[in-house]
Amino acid sequence: MRSLERLQKAIEKQYPVGKTVSVADYVKRINRVLHNDDPAYETIPDSRETIGQYLLLFNMAAKPRDLNNVIDYPYRKANVTVQLRSWDAVDTKALLEKIRGDLRADPIPGVEIRPAGIAYFNMVWNDEVLWGMLSGFIASCVLVFVLLVLAYRSFWWGIVSFLPLLFTIVLIYGVVGFVGKDLDMPISVLSTLSLGLAVDFAIHFVSRFRQRYGETKDVQEALLWTVARPGKGILRNAVLFASGFAAMIFASLTPYITVGIFMMAIMLLSAAATILLLPSLIVLFSRRLTKAV
Repeated sequence: MRSLERLQKAIEKQYPVGKTVSVADYVKRINRVLHNDDPAYETIPDSRETIGQYLLLFNMAAKPRDLNNVIDYPYRKANVTVQLRSWDAVDTKALLEKIRGDLRADPIPGVEIRPAGIAYFNMVWNDEVLWGMLSGFIASCVLVFVLLVLAYRSFWWGIVSFLPLLFTIVLIYGVVGFVGKDLDMPISVLSTLSLGLAVDFAIHFVSRFRQRYGETKDVQEALLWTVARPGKGILRNAVLFASGFAAMIFASLTPYITVGIFMMAIMLLSAAATILLLPSLIVLFSRRLTKAV
């Protein structure tokens, strides 16, 4: 019981813990009440028999079910309820690692300690989803690049079409990391969606350029025509989509605001990268690219 009390005190010193509750608190409170509510007796009794009698006495009281939250009926398993000031999975993970480190340094003999509860579930679930989304996103990037190469039957056209997409993604996630924003659930879920949206403009631009170049055999004229005509459509499409998502900025829920800002950035940056970056890449690699048209 005293080991449980020491564990509570060690946990309460950590951020973001607010308060802890265990069966030790009930025992100390009962001991105090039975001694004329003297604060000096708010301690754990020395005798195991006394502790057992206190628990039996509490089970005979008006609300014996209160003990069910902190200890099981055979008195083999005990809960330490930890109230947190933050629901951030990063804070929960750091707290758990600190507690595990303390237990390795000062173990409780014969006791197995396992985390549980909503905060722990959210941390595990968050990690699983985030890493799953990240691995899926990387696999999607590889798949999109391979499909671009196969669609255009050219490695260089696949590279040129993929670079604006890569630029947009690196810039957006770079800004997210720079401002200190965590890779939370909305951003991780939108990662694969952003891939499809960002590559759409590049495919449209490259396809129309290849079509025009096939007719004129003039790189400069084909680029001017593609930027002036399909480029306008790409820009209008991006602005209209971004305007639609702009309404989410005024939502009351933070995830909605995150989605709105993220989608606006994807649409506008991918369109800008397509119109500004793609022509430069086409001119730079024109000799290699025109051979595959």
